[in-house]
Amino acid sequence: MTVLLIFFVISVSLTAAIITSPATNSIQLSWYTSVPESCKLTVYNDVFSIKIVESKPSMFHIQSINGLQPDSIYRYRIEYNSSEETVTEGNFSIPSNPETQFKFVAYGDSRSNLAAHREVSKAIARESPLFVIHTGDMVYSDCRLNDWADFFKATEPLSDTLFFPVIGNHERVAKNYKAFFSLPGNEYYYSYRVGDLLFVMLNTNKRFDRCSSQYKWLKSLLKSEPAKFTIAIFHHPAFSYSSHGDSFFVKKILVPLFEKYGVDLVLSGHDHNYQRIEHNGITYIVTGGGGASLYSLKDPSGPVASFKGYHFVLFEYSSGILKGTCYDTGENAIDSFNVFPR
Repeated sequence: MTVLLIFFVISVSLTAAIITSPATNSIQLSWYTSVPESCKLTVYNDVFSIKIVESKPSMFHIQSINGLQPDSIYRYRIEYNSSEETVTEGNFSIPSNPETQFKFVAYGDSRSNLAAHREVSKAIARESPLFVIHTGDMVYSDCRLNDWADFFKATEPLSDTLFFPVIGNHERVAKNYKAFFSLPGNEYYYSYRVGDLLFVMLNTNKRFDRCSSQYKWLKSLLKSEPAKFTIAIFHHPAFSYSSHGDSFFVKKILVPLFEKYGVDLVLSGHDHNYQRIEHNGITYIVTGGGGASLYSLKDPSGPVASFKGYHFVLFEYSSGILKGTCYDTGENAIDSFNVFPR
């Protein structure tokens, strides 16, 4: 009698590491494994090294690293705790005062189509940006871990760059969002500065009326921190010629503040396409083509430029000049523009 033995091997794969930074001396690495596993994380460069060994297996992993220096390049390595097999390696830098030339990318609304989101991530990674901005709606539902698993799978190409998101309406209370991302301030809204550029990240799901804490914080920030370029990022667009249209309260409450205190560029998502709108000297970009189902324009004559397709916006800063280019996933330039300081 012959006995046939069949062995089933469960392979563990790591699909992505998301790197966020609450300050210029610390980062948080969040990663996903396809089955519960305990891992070893090493972060190092020529003058710094730290190793963290996880004690409990998990599919979602979150670790913080402190004592870092801004504008220094660090490497990280993630291994299974049970073997020396390297799962993934990457590098990062916390930008504070980089050289006079650097690139960053903005995209949004990646929530619904894993394959499309991954193609957008691959195209972004080919540009080697210093950091990536997400304009919200990363997942369909913040409370569904399967959606976050898909998010990690899709963003694997972005494992070598810092990630700065804002909260979209699909993140809502943002419980898992706050776990997976570590950001400055109260994390619901925050700011960070990279050289001559001030980035102001708002939460248009929470109160931003003139009596709100967010509005008072924003007004104080814009008054006290002048920058060569001030860039505001939030999910619901002030102006849009697509399905959702203008966000009335954003237009009524925030736009006058932007105009008064010299905001130069506004990035939003929510409508699933690309639009560039110029209004009273400010450039408004809708970038919502990260993977969700695409929307047509109701009034194609409204925006200066528009595109119904998956895309991202590359920004190149060089010696006081800020240039933006919208690319599709095939690296075709859809629109190109300069942002001028007000």
